[in-house]
Formats: sequence, structure tokens, C-alpha cells
Amino acid sequence: MTRRPDAAAFEQDMRARFLQRENLEKLFRLVLPHMDPEQPTLVYILTQSDRIGHFTLEPQILKTLYAGTYRRIVIITPTLGKPGTNALVRDCFDDTFVWVETDDPVIQSMGFLDGGLADLKRIHLLLQSPRLLIVDFWRKVVGGAQPTLLTLPDAVRERGHRQLRSIGIDPSAPFAFFHVRTMKYLDALSHHGHRTARIESYAPSIRRIRDAGYQVVRIGEPGLEPPGWISDGYVSLPDALPDLAPDDRAVDLAVLADAAFGTAQNSGPIWVAAAFGTPTLRTNTPFEHLNLPYNRDLTLFKRYRDRSDGRMLNYPEILERRLPSVFRDADFEERGIELVENTADEIDAVTQEFLMMLGGGAGTLPAERHQRFLDLGAAYEQSISGEAWFRDENLDFYGYGHRFGEIASLALPTEPDFLGE
Repeated sequence: MTRRPDAAAFEQDMRARFLQRENLEKLFRLVLPHMDPEQPTLVYILTQSDRIGHFTLEPQILKTLYAGTYRRIVIITPTLGKPGTNALVRDCFDDTFVWVETDDPVIQSMGFLDGGLADLKRIHLLLQSPRLLIVDFWRKVVGGAQPTLLTLPDAVRERGHRQLRSIGIDPSAPFAFFHVRTMKYLDALSHHGHRTARIESYAPSIRRIRDAGYQVVRIGEPGLEPPGWISDGYVSLPDALPDLAPDDRAVDLAVLADAAFGTAQNSGPIWVAAAFGTPTLRTNTPFEHLNLPYNRDLTLFKRYRDRSDGRMLNYPEILERRLPSVFRDADFEERGIELVENTADEIDAVTQEFLMMLGGGAGTLPAERHQRFLDLGAAYEQSISGEAWFRDENLDFYGYGHRFGEIASLALPTEPDFLGE
């Protein structure tokens, strides 16, 4: 496996640049007006504030792990006027948190470095990349830590509900959120095709949700619905309310916080929903290391096809080839692997299962198959923990080796046996 391009050189260069006196002085000048006068202040640099999943999950982690130790937590971010940013996320945190914006590229880049917790007397600087922060957090959750759920402030909720009513959704009646990720998302990049899906495959599922009495609000990218798409009780939020300013995106948070449930893929909104305690049906999900559905979510995975012979891989083969550590299209291509989307029938079937679960029913996956799935994941995690590449990349943790969330029966088919028995 190859490392991220120039990762070691980048980190060494950024450490050297940051430790110059002028950059330390910049950091102190940013933080000093917000210091706790009586005890050290925790400082964290959150660089990806324009990605709602990171902008919500990373502070949620800090709140869970550090709010009991520090009375003041300063989060340094890029300027929050960037497209795609939801500045109202800040309002979901109490006055323990102070948000400081900077356009300094060196300070921003420090958000990707792993340097631990530096004791600078009145400042305790937490230098952790998002990946390491999340991995360390999942380990603590596996060990028994309970993620602190967020609360949507009344003012944000009221504004979001007004925005929903303006586009024909009644927030006092049950509704579900829907998110589908396509290659239009961050289209300047080309490495996330394995996380995408076609909206057409969700039509039967959406109809089932509507027939169960829920309105449906799609969040995400504009312009995805094909001609003749469902219209009654369904709205595409990005098309109905285009170009919302970063400080006017209350509706996004109200949808994710107040929905009865959601249907989504492995992308940022699932972590925002999780932070508010909203359960999610996770469809078209790749096997990836950093997934730990700590709420009672239900997951349906994509299939993995070997391009050389057209054969679908079973789970032991996926793990043996270390494919959960692959998350760039070029790397899948190099390995001759194609990820196959869930069919419309599969998504509809797991939607029915999820609706039953929400009504208090049990999942349909037999306990012994779920345990076999967990045992394979745990063995995989133990194996990779002894490999230097996984440790160096902060990937020596595998969420699906731990019992969190539910797995759809369709995800682990018996014919042929996906679990390799």
C-alpha cells in the first residue's frame, strides 16, 4: 500500500514552519482575547469547516472528551463565509466554546498535523488531524464513552421550521431526511466515486416512506431529481432554497435534528444526524475503517467486484485484500476493484426493515450471522494493528469489528455465503 503523497515531508515541513516564532505569535494573538483567566484553555484547529460532517463531529468529540476538564475551548477555523459552510453549527454548542476565524494558511494547515496535546502554559494546544481525532474517539466509545448529543437551539429551530413551511413542508408533521451523494459533490476532486449512488435507485424507498405517512426532505446537491420524480410531500431542499448564506442555513440543521429518521450514504450528514440522535438507514455503504454507527442505524453495504473475472468478493476476501483501507478511486482502479451500488429493490427492502425497527421491531439479521460478521471484523482489526502502514496512517482501527448499529440481512447474503462459511 502506498502512503498519502508526500505525507511525511508535508508534516515535517509544516511542523518546522509552525514552530517559527512568528507563527506561534500569530496563534497566541488569535487566542489571547478568549483565554480563561483562571485555568488553561484548550485550543483546537478545525480546518474543514466547510464540510458539515467535520464541522459538527469534531467539536462534538471535543465536547464529549474535554468539556468536563476545560471551561474554555477555543476552536480556530477558516473564515466561515466559504460556500457550503453552515455557521449556525456553532450555536449548537454552549459558551464553553469560542470560535475564532483566520485566513492564515499556515495556521489552517496545522489542523492536519498530529502532534498530541502541547502544554503551552495558559494554552493547551491539541494538534490532531481529523482522522486521528476520530479514531481516538471511536476507541474511547468502544471502551464505554458515551458521545454527547447536541441540542438544536430554539431560535435556530424556529427559523429552520419557518424555512420548511415556506417550501411546503409541515415541520409539525412527521418527516424524514434523504441524502444521496453524487460526483457533483466537490466535483474538483475525483477520489470519492465509491461513496456515490444514483438517485433513481431510491424511488421505491421514497414512495414507501411517503406511504408510511412521512414527508421527505432531500438535502445535499441541487438538480438531482429526474423528470417525473415524486412531488407530493417531497422537496429537494437545495433546489427549493438555493444559495443560502452560511449564517442562514437553519433549515439544514432543523431537518437533521428534527427528522424522525433519515436515509443516507456514508457522507457528512450521517454524522450530523447522529450528533442530534436521529437514526439513519445507511445505504450504499463501503466498508471503511472510520465508521462506528453509535446510534441504532441500519446499514446496507455496497458489493465489491473483481474486474478481472467479474466475480463478487465475499467478506473474508474483502478483508484479506485490505480493501476497507482504500478510499480513493485511483486505488480501487489499481487493485482492479469495482464497487457495485445497491439495487432499487434492495434499498426498498431495507427501508421496510428499518421502518419496522423504528416501530419497535427487531432487525432481521440472525444473531449468529451478525456475530460471525463481528468476529471477522475483530480478527481483521487485530491483524492490521500489527502492520506499520496502518499505524502510520491512523487506520489501525476497524469500526465493523465492534457491535454498534445494526446490519441488514441483505448485506450478508447466504447464497453464495458472503461470510465465507
